[in-house]
Amino acid sequence: MIVDDDSAWLDSMKNELEKYSSEFFVIPAYDGRPALDLLEKEDVSIVVSDLRMPGMDGFELLSRVLVQYPDISVIIITAYDRPKTREVVFKSGADDYMPKPFDAAELADKIIRSLKKKSEGGSLHNVSLETFLQLIEMEQQTCTLRILNKDEATRMGVLFFRDGELMNARLGNRLGRGAAYEILSWSGVSLSIENYCPIEEKQLEGELQAMLLDAMRTRDESNEDFSPEEDFASDEILLDRPLRPGSQSSTAAESSTTGFSNPVAHESSSAQIRHPANRAPAAGAGQQAAVQESAVDMLRRQLESSLGNENGIEDIYEDRRSNYLIEQITGMGKIFDAGELNAIYVNKGREGQSVIVPGKQAAVIVMSPEVPRDRIIDAVV
Repeated sequence: MIVDDDSAWLDSMKNELEKYSSEFFVIPAYDGRPALDLLEKEDVSIVVSDLRMPGMDGFELLSRVLVQYPDISVIIITAYDRPKTREVVFKSGADDYMPKPFDAAELADKIIRSLKKKSEGGSLHNVSLETFLQLIEMEQQTCTLRILNKDEATRMGVLFFRDGELMNARLGNRLGRGAAYEILSWSGVSLSIENYCPIEEKQLEGELQAMLLDAMRTRDESNEDFSPEEDFASDEILLDRPLRPGSQSSTAAESSTTGFSNPVAHESSSAQIRHPANRAPAAGAGQQAAVQESAVDMLRRQLESSLGNENGIEDIYEDRRSNYLIEQITGMGKIFDAGELNAIYVNKGREGQSVIVPGKQAAVIVMSPEVPRDRIIDAVV
């Protein structure tokens, strides 16, 4: 967004910047107040604002953006360049400063640099948000997530994390718990990761796990066709331990240089992951069935050797569809340079628990609720 009361200059700059439309697009505003109105409706990554304007000047607009939209960068431009002005602008929280006159190429260069910085953490598409957020919490990451709702492509939310703790959330001009709950209830999102968090102090009450559970419960209750066995992503999914170097390949992680200034739809493979109903057949024709049986039998013998016959294991089977979940989590691990995936623990509460072991075909170990998960994980990892 570019804000300037000089309509002739603003229209001319907008036209000249159209040559960079593959990188970003410009939303013009001719005053500070219309700019705030547009920020409520549009998803904006950067605000470029003149300093001296009638009504709401650049300083007031800057202060409002910092409070209401802490993830949006602000570049101040002015024809009244003074050393003191520059000093006050940066102390007020602006990300950059440009004295007029300048040409469109100079401004475009600053905008593109800022967008690349915002997207340096990469992007993921069609992912399970709750799984990704639990990984951020476990790895104690500091980042800002811009989350695009696949069901409403024009809606974007922002989550702020510092050391794995959810500091605040923004949806439009709403900040806080209500915005967080609505964002957390989304499923199958695309997200862009910025490797910094502008918020220093926690402004959101409550723990992430509790909010995730409440948001998922609300989502499930609003879905009349929901069945617990048909939504694997709503389970609690935890990585067993910090991932080690040498992770499996995945197509889930993709680099991004444009952030969400000019959203582009990306195609991504997807699969609905189910519990035992989707298991691969235990028997089949020829050598393939024998290989499948031997893999499960090998895992069963390994557990019996380590834990004995009374080990609380209810079933072991191969599930091709779990490979998609493994790809998703492996892709997330790559973004954080976490390492190799060893095992995934799935907690279904009173319905039981399971451990997914990666391999050529993923193996699922189903356990009774009272079995200590660490004993099973240690025996197979």
